[in-house]
Amino acid sequence: MENKGMGNIDISDNAIREIALRSIFAALEVTDEKKQKKIRKSLQIDRSPEDNVTIGVEISVPFGKSLVETAQKIMERVKMDIERMTDLQVAAVNVKIEDVEEGEQEKTEEKE
Repeated sequence: MENKGMGNIDISDNAIREIALRSIFAALEVTDEKKQKKIRKSLQIDRSPEDNVTIGVEISVPFGKSLVETAQKIMERVKMDIERMTDLQVAAVNVKIEDVEEGEQEKTEEKE
């Protein structure tokens, strides 16, 4: 990436990865370290020679939440944050829903 004749700006894949992870955690409201670690392991960053970025991630969605809405929320948030913070173009954010996990409602019902 050029900076209008002043030199080059190189944004590492690691920086893009951190932006994507923080965006995903915020979209999913994930605070549990075990869940964060699982998402962290599944995240993939691909860059084209033209500096277009493609993100891939696998997630689990709590039972009762819309799978499509959750995936769309992640896609929009990741794309918006990366493009806003880096000026790179995000070609795609691919979300694979790996599992439906126990939701808060189920946990409450089990305790009763």
